[in-house]
Amino acid sequence: MKRKPWAMAIIYVVVSLAVEAALMIVGHLKVPQHNAILAPVVLTIPPLLVAWICGYRRPKELIAVAVLLSTLTLALTVTFGRITGVSTGMIEPILNRLLAGFLAGMIAVWQTNRTRPSPPIN
Repeated sequence: MKRKPWAMAIIYVVVSLAVEAALMIVGHLKVPQHNAILAPVVLTIPPLLVAWICGYRRPKELIAVAVLLSTLTLALTVTFGRITGVSTGMIEPILNRLLAGFLAGMIAVWQTNRTRPSPPIN
């Protein structure tokens, strides 16, 4: 799955929303009142899980992809929140996380291809 950004995007949306829903159901947390509790968990656990699920197992790769997912999610959420003025609902988190997952997958693939040694010329 390392070479399929769309797969990372879909997995990220599913895992991220599942973790957030679990926190809301089990912990009775609500958006935006409990964002101080929800945000740190949603921006750490799902990115790490998705990076691992997508095959980034080396510690350096795992952390890099997770940080990329988390940073892109936060940046897109803040940007679109400012533009639309919406802080609740389902469409915005789905679109933000889908785009963040796809962009992180594209960057990870680009970085992997850039750092891979060239095959020897015969």
